[in-house]
Order: sequence, then C-alpha cells, then structure tokens
Amino acid sequence: MNEKPKLTFWQIWNMSFGFLGIQYGFGLQQANMSPIFRYLGADEASIPGLWLAGPLTGLLLQPIIGAVSDRSWSPTWGRRRPFILAGALLGSIAMILMPNSSAVWMAAGLMWILDAGLNSAMEPFRAFVGDMLNEKQRPVGFAVQSFFVGFGQTLANLMPYILPLLGISMVLSDDQLANGIPNSVRYPFYIGAASILLAVFWTMRTTKEYPPENDDYKKAHVFSEEEKKSISFWHLALAVGAAVLAFGFAYFSGGLANGLKWGLGILIGGYLVLMLPVFKEILAPLSTMPTVMRQLWWVKFFTWYGLPLMWQYLSLATAKYAFNAPDAVSNPTGFEEGTKWGGLCFAMFSISCAIVSFFIPRIAKAVGSNRATHALFMCLGAAGFFMTLISNDKMIYLAGMTIIGFMWGSIMSMPYLMLAEAVPQEKMGVYMGIFNGFICVPQFIGMLTVPLFYKTLLGDDPRNALVLAGVCMLFAAASCFLVKEAK
Repeated sequence: MNEKPKLTFWQIWNMSFGFLGIQYGFGLQQANMSPIFRYLGADEASIPGLWLAGPLTGLLLQPIIGAVSDRSWSPTWGRRRPFILAGALLGSIAMILMPNSSAVWMAAGLMWILDAGLNSAMEPFRAFVGDMLNEKQRPVGFAVQSFFVGFGQTLANLMPYILPLLGISMVLSDDQLANGIPNSVRYPFYIGAASILLAVFWTMRTTKEYPPENDDYKKAHVFSEEEKKSISFWHLALAVGAAVLAFGFAYFSGGLANGLKWGLGILIGGYLVLMLPVFKEILAPLSTMPTVMRQLWWVKFFTWYGLPLMWQYLSLATAKYAFNAPDAVSNPTGFEEGTKWGGLCFAMFSISCAIVSFFIPRIAKAVGSNRATHALFMCLGAAGFFMTLISNDKMIYLAGMTIIGFMWGSIMSMPYLMLAEAVPQEKMGVYMGIFNGFICVPQFIGMLTVPLFYKTLLGDDPRNALVLAGVCMLFAAASCFLVKEAK
C-alpha cells in the first residue's frame, strides 16, 4: 500500500476518539496528584520525586510497546489496538483505587500503575496517525489528537463544578475513608475509569487497521555491524545513566550508603534487563535515528524539564496566593477551594488547547515553517507563566493558564508532525516510542535537581517554580531553530 487512501474527517475522529479517555485520565492526574499527596501529608519539596512514575513508565513502556507493535499483527485485533485496550483496562483499575489511598506510598504506587496503563495506550495512538493517514492528512490527524488532549483534560478539570449541577454532593461524608480526600477529587476519578474504557471501546469498534503489505514483520531482524555497535554502546550507557539517577535520588533521601546500594543495584539490574531481545529492537535505531529527531531533543529537553513544574505546583501556588492556604492543615477550606480553582485553571488551559488545535495547521501554513510556528507558541507559553508574578488575584492564574494552553496545543502536535515527516514508515512505532522517551529523561533530571534548589534558589515558593517553567519555555523556543526542516 504505497499511497494510503484519504480518510474522511469522521474516520480520523473515530480513530482518535479513544485519546479522549486517555487524556481525561492524564488531566485528572496532572491537576490532582500534588493535592492528593499533600492531603496525605507529603512534604511540598518532595512533590517532584513523587511524580517519578510518569517519566519512568513512559521511558520503559512506550519504546517497548512501539517496537513490539511494529512487529505484531492479528486479523481480529490489528497491530496497535491490543495495546491500547490493555493500557485502558490497567489505567481504569488504578483510577478507581487512587482516591481511596490511605498513605503517600499507596498513592505513589497507584500512580505508577496509572501511568503504566495510560502510557501503554498513548503511544499506539501516536503511531496510528503514521499508520493510517497519508502525508497530507497527518497534520489533521495530529490536530484532532491535540483537540482531544484539550477536550479530555477540560472535562477532567471541570468535574468538581459539573457534578454539583447533577445533584452529586461534593462534601466528604462520615462513612468515607478518613484520608481527607474530598468528593471533589474522589468522584471524578471514578468517572474517569468509565470514560477511559468507553472512549477506547469506541475506537476499537469503529477503526480497522490496515493489514501488513507483506510478511516481513514476522522475520527476525538481522542486525548489521553498525547496529550491533549501537546496541552495545547504548546498552552500557543507559544502564550507567539509570544507575547515576538512582544514586542521586537515593543519596539525597538516605545518604551515601543508600545511594551506593541503589546505584549498584540499578546498574546490575538495568544491564540484565536491557539484555532482553525486545530492547535490541529499541537500542539498534538509536544511533541511526533521523537527524530531525536528534535536533528535536533540545526542544523536548527544555520543554519537559520545565513543564512538569506546572502540574506539580500550579494548584499549590493558586491555593497559597489566591486563597491564603499554604497547606491543607492551616486552612483546609481555602486549600480545597484553591485546589478546585487550580483545576478550573487547568480546564481553561485545556479549552484553549482544544480551540487552537484546529487552527495550528493553518497558522503553520501562514508562517511557512513548522519550527518557527512551534517557537512562537513556546514564547506565548512563557508569557503565561510569567503572568503569575503580576498579582495574587485568582483571575491572573486563569488568564495565564489560558495562554499556556495555546502552547500545549502546539506541544501535542508540531514536534510529532516534524518527526513523522522524517521517520521510516516501518519503524514508526519504535521511533514514536523513543521520541516519547525524550519527554521522560528531562523529567528525571528535573525530579533529581529541582528538590536541591527548591528551598534556596526558588525560595520554597511554588510560584517561583512556575517562573522557572517559563524560562525553560524560552530556551525551548530558541532550540526550535536548531531543527533543519525541508522547504
């Protein structure tokens, strides 16, 4: 199938609809996990470390799923759909259990399971666009996915406001678990579990994948000498890198002996795990990845070093400054109201993302450059972060997050569009998985380094963390011009 047939808009809509449920789950996680950790007694400076689940599961699972799905096919289930369904089921279970957590360690563990499920489902949706659409329709495909990112996260963040209109009480009742997590957080997670499954089932029912052109996917890959060298180099490099990160986390939490123990354990365990055959399919392409993909690394690095600070600290900054509630103990009512307002800010962020998504292809065409378009949106996002310094008024946070949502729409589409134009079709899954790994590594580095200077350089202030995020977005905008794009 040299030229893929042109799909109707509604066919593209249906194949991406499951993304709505996945992003509903991510929206709940992004807006509520830091408050949940604080409700359960976590220290504010430890918040970045508790978010470790996301980047680690993404780094491990997405390339694996991409590589395995590239070499899979079932006449009944297709290539990507089995992984989407399995991830949806796992994520739904974690969504039900999350608001019933009784301790920080339990919430952190469930976050690992939730991220494993959502990441397992998300990567195949990215590969869907490359699999199912021809080159001319890919911008529309990524724009539709970007719309569902915004719409799904909007629904998640508006739930504390929507449910009372439906007659559902948001007051924590006496017969619930005494973990302090209010119904404004609890019920949206239950609805999220159902939403993920319903949305994914719709895509499964309405979308049939194209069969392979030949049986080459069944054949065992014969690695060239260059690929063998790549496997050996990255095998050792990744094991050592993981060990260094493990040492850093363990050292700062438990001292030198603890750091050495974890560092050595991860080095040995990581090296052994990377010997599994599936990782050879992932490590081999690393040294031969397209030039555009290498150049996009710096864009992704600065973006994803700074962006997690928004999810980790926006709701906390809103509660502290707009509602005079630095924590849930000193002012529990204000903290809950601040958290709900933070959710509303994320809702506006998602709404603006959904709106701008359908205009991004036209804006890029008018600008005449994908990289310049992305740089423009990154600068807009930086301005949104800096706005939080203007005033303590809650409307400032709402306006700032609305502007940042424009940037989010570009982040969810433009880099993937630039990559899809440069990646070989037969390796679309594995390269999309590796590219999503570019999201994870900067988050690891951020989680390791931000706690070191949070109380000093950032003044133990969640709003300063948002300013740092804005600075990172400016560096990401400048890095866009390192990317060589075709005329």
